[in-house]
Amino acid sequence: MSYTLTDEQKERVKNWYASTMYAFEDFKSFLKDIEGGAVMMQPNLLYCVIVSWVIDEDRYIEFHKCKNGLELHKTAAFFLYWFSRLKPIQILSVGDGSNQQLVLINEIFALLGVCKMLNIEGSKVMPEKFFKEIVYILRYRKFTAESIFPTIRLMDVAAKNNVLMQYDQ
Repeated sequence: MSYTLTDEQKERVKNWYASTMYAFEDFKSFLKDIEGGAVMMQPNLLYCVIVSWVIDEDRYIEFHKCKNGLELHKTAAFFLYWFSRLKPIQILSVGDGSNQQLVLINEIFALLGVCKMLNIEGSKVMPEKFFKEIVYILRYRKFTAESIFPTIRLMDVAAKNNVLMQYDQ
């Protein structure tokens, strides 16, 4: 694919690409707990994710005339959408095949990335059931970045007000 990016977009792509790769390296410590599986971030697919994300955001901002840019939960939703759609994390081996988390690795990483963007401390404020249901939606249901905006916003507000933990009750 060929893209014509402005200098500002190129800078954003470079920064998001680097921070996503850095986050993936961090994420690998989580993967050590998953036996028998090996994964890698495919650089070309990640580049497509980041470029698509940046272009889609800019298109949204221009169309909706967002003078102050996007709220953070919308930026996070665009990331979640493009990462879940293009799946840049590739599974190299599955070991004995008993670990179902490997199939969901892109969705898990993307949702953890959204939590990081929104400063949500994962398991401290988000019940496992809620997390799994969002991952399920990302993997098996159709959604757009715009349709996931309210979910991300709700997750952000509920987590910061410590009411999300009541979800499992």
